[in-house]
Parts: sequence; structure tokens; C-alpha cells
Amino acid sequence: MAAHLAARAYDLRERAAAFAAGLQTQARAETTLACERAVLRLFGVSGLDASGRPLALEVVERLAALGPGRLGGGIALPFAAAAREYDLSPQELALDVAAGNLDLGLEAELLREPERRQEAEAMVGAWLAGAWERFDANRTARTELLAVLGDPPAPWFGVELPSLTAGAAAAAAGAIALVPGGVDVVRVRVPRDGELRRGLDEEFDVADAGEDPLAAPAGSQRGLGALRTALDEAAAEGGRYLRLGTRSLGLAAPDQAVVAGFERVDLVFADPVETVVEFGVEPARAFADHAFAVEVLARSGASLVLGPGPLAVAPELARGEPLDPATRIGRALALQALSLELTRQGGLPAERILLGALSRDQLTEPVGHLPGIVEVALRRLVFPGHGLVVEEPDEADADAAWPVALTAWLAAGPAPALVLRRPATAAVADASREVRTAVEAAAGLAAARSLGLLHGEAAALAKRSLRVAIDTIRELADEGWEHLLLSPAALARRPEPAEGWIGAGGRAAKREHLDLLGLGADAVLAP
Repeated sequence: MAAHLAARAYDLRERAAAFAAGLQTQARAETTLACERAVLRLFGVSGLDASGRPLALEVVERLAALGPGRLGGGIALPFAAAAREYDLSPQELALDVAAGNLDLGLEAELLREPERRQEAEAMVGAWLAGAWERFDANRTARTELLAVLGDPPAPWFGVELPSLTAGAAAAAAGAIALVPGGVDVVRVRVPRDGELRRGLDEEFDVADAGEDPLAAPAGSQRGLGALRTALDEAAAEGGRYLRLGTRSLGLAAPDQAVVAGFERVDLVFADPVETVVEFGVEPARAFADHAFAVEVLARSGASLVLGPGPLAVAPELARGEPLDPATRIGRALALQALSLELTRQGGLPAERILLGALSRDQLTEPVGHLPGIVEVALRRLVFPGHGLVVEEPDEADADAAWPVALTAWLAAGPAPALVLRRPATAAVADASREVRTAVEAAAGLAAARSLGLLHGEAAALAKRSLRVAIDTIRELADEGWEHLLLSPAALARRPEPAEGWIGAGGRAAKREHLDLLGLGADAVLAP
């Protein structure tokens, strides 16, 4: 049975890698509104315009409104040409464009003149040199602080700050208060971006925090910078490095990758397939955003945390079928394998890609031991070399007894890299002690007994789950995403395959697009 499971695991990874290769080729040939917003952030554009809308989004959308060819050419060169012509900083220029005072379409036309294009490329190179210098300084700072303060042993214990709307001052105070309880990682949720909110028909309302970074929302770039400073001060007092994490949803991945480099965010929680399944973002759009984000993260030194794989069981729910554990486990495993291959093909090394160990429904009441044991064992088998993350769901029905089950789930293998508790966890010190006791008990069992491989019912469930995972990748490649994510009735109501996807109109094929992420100071044109 062990050899059979190993062969199936290899088959799953190979199929996922082959499928991801085609998706990655398309992703690299396209740009999106989110990628171009992130380019402006690299140049130093931030904050809101005069009407309270995200400034970078407003500028990019004005360019995109001129046609897909304009978006495909990218924001960098026309923006640099305008900045040079009018002698404006990136922030000043962005405000003028957002106010309708300048037309980037005219600047794009002028780039047909070789001299103007060369001047614009030189300015882009200078702006990027400043951005990469800031990235490199933060990488160096992380390395030096880890050397001086030391790195906490695995597993790291993490807590998410409870309020999405809290200001940076309150978030910093809350984070510092957690440190004596044994917290190693503090995670902040990033507010949904304006483009996603519009796609979901949500209102977009951001309060003006003025110039004070401590008054900015904790998940904003200024707020994260203030929180990073507070954590460094607490780390110096506590004698161990404290990691800062962010969780972004939807269409924010490129932006958050840039913020991670600028503000020394250590762990970025973002998953392209989760974005597709949970929000209905167009797959090609999600993967183009992810490809850009991964290249930026590779340069920033941050690690990426991919989820455990979303629950994609629309066909079964539509037919009224009960959800077999093998279906739930296998689908999640397949989608996680796809996210991982999309990430690895983007150049991020394995040691900087962490993976969710358990689907979130495993930690909700009532906790079951067998499915969790199989999930963790399969991820260790299919994804060797990747640290695992156990994340407590923040729903009210999370089973309070799950830390006890953690011992059974983790036995017979290495400790996870991170265990993250939900915001509602009251006593941080007690929560940390629960986790560390469970992990130590699992390690003690592995050291004292020969636990061996899965057998019996667990081995049978693992075998069925791997079969489902392999079939899922095959069906995605042959039939597309709609058949997995939408019920048959919903599919029948859609006249066009792309209709209904969020973000579908926000991507375009690259046309003489400057390859910014390949730049030192030299510009390279994408094909």
C-alpha cells in the first residue's frame, strides 16, 4: 500500500505541474489592473485620490478605459513619460491623472518616438532601482535581526489581530500585548481591494487617516509599517524575532507582494485557487495576478502561505449527494497541488512556500481524528520539503477541543512550521501552551514508538482521496473550471463561459510591455 500511495502522490504532482505549466505560460503573457496598480506602488504611488478612491486603481483604470491595448502596454512607460515631461513626482502625477488633468493616452502615443521611449525607460529604471534598494535593505534587516535575536523553534505560534478596521496604533498595542504569551507571528487581514468590492457589489468606504501612520488602518501599507516598527521594538525586549503576516483576499495579491517588500512583511497568506473558488474570480485573472506577485515575493524575501485547498463540491451539492470524506480531501489536495505548482514555477523556492495542513472544516465541531490524520499524512507524502501550517478557523463553530486532536494528526512526522489561532482565542498564553503541548506529545509518540505508515481504514481513505485528486486535475484540464465550481443549473444559465467571473475585464495580453520584474536598471521587452 505504501508504494501504491507514493506512486499516486507522484502522479498527482506530475499532472498538477503539467497543467500549471500551460496556465503559467498564459499568465506571464498577460497583465492586469492589479499588476499595473502594483507597478505604481513600486514607483511610490499610495493613498487615496481627492474623492476617496484608491489612487493607483483610479490611475490604472483611466488608462485601461482607453482600450485593452493600452492596458496591455502597461502603465510604466506612459506614466514615466508624463512625469518627465511635466517634472512631477509619481505621487503628484498620479493625483493629477486621477483628477482628469492629464491624459496618459497622449503620452502613450508619444512613446512611438525612440528618444522619448528611451527617456521613459531610463526614468522607470531609476524608480525601480529605488524600490529594489528598499527591498534589499529589508531583506538584510531580516537576516541581521534573526542572527542577533534568534529564530523561535518550530512550530511558531501565531495569532491574528481581531479587528479588520482597527487603526495601526490599536493594532500595535494589541500585538505587543500578545508577545508575553508566547506569540511568534502576528497576522493582519488586509481590507478587500476596491476592484473586488465592486465585483461583489460591496460599498467602498475608506476613512481618511490623514498623515499619521498610527491612525491608518492596520492592514494598509502605512499601518503595516507602524506595526512592523512596534513588533521590532517588542522583539528587542523579548529576545526573539517576531514575524509579521498579512492575509489578502481576491485581487490584492500583486499589491500585497509589493507591500511585503517595502514593510518587511515575513509571511504573506494568499492563494490563487482559493480566490477562484471562494470569490468567483476568473481563473486566468487570478493566475496572472499570482504570477506577478510570486516574482515580487521572490525578490522581497517574504514567504508565501498557501491554503489547504478550498472546498469545491458544487456538483455534489447540486445533485444532493452526501459529501464523501475522500471527495472533500481529494478535491482540496488537487487544488492545493495546483496552487503550489503555479507558485514554484514562478521561482519561489520550496523553503519559502508553506502549505495549509488541514482543511478548515476539519477543525469545526465535531472534530474527527481519522480524516485529519489522513490529510496531514497525504500532505507530508505529496509535498515533501514544505512546512505545514495549521490554522484555526475564525467561525463560531470551531471545536474548542481541536488542539487535543492535534497530537493524533501530527504524530509520525515533523512538527508544523506554524499554528495560527483565531482572533477570539481569549487567553493567549493558555492557547500557546495547548498547541506546544500537543506538538510535543506528537513528537514524543514518534520518538518512543514505531508509528509507521497509514494502514486499514486510514490507508483506504488516503487511496480514495488520491484517486479523487488525480481525477480532479484531469477534469479541470479537460473540461474547465465551470464544471467543478458551478452547479449544472448555473452552467446552463450562462450563455458565455466568461460571463459572471469577477475580474475578467481587468486583464489584457501584453503588447510591448516592459518586463519590470526582470529589471536591474536594464529594460527588457516582453514578447
